[in-house]
Amino acid sequence: MKVVFHHSSDDAEMHARVVNNVANLLADETVDVEAVAVVVNGGGLGLLVDGTDHRELIESLQERNVLFKQCENTLARSDWEETDLLDGVEIVSSGVGELARLQSEGYAYIKP
Repeated sequence: MKVVFHHSSDDAEMHARVVNNVANLLADETVDVEAVAVVVNGGGLGLLVDGTDHRELIESLQERNVLFKQCENTLARSDWEETDLLDGVEIVSSGVGELARLQSEGYAYIKP
């Protein structure tokens, strides 16, 4: 199974929820997980910047091949730069475009 999580909330509780949901999915031995991506746009940007409270968990998930993808449009409208993002975060031209592309490739869509 391939899964894409969509994160667009600036709420700190939602930041925690999305990364914990990803970790829970990977820990579920009843689910055969082939690939996981987290696409971030809008207010979700704070999850992926240096200084996030979730850095260790994100790095742990990246070690398990979870892809974190940040919308370039959101980044351009923010006060942050690409260099402020955690290592390994991929910039995608459009968050919604990336979500559509991944779903067309068979990814299940989850919006925590």
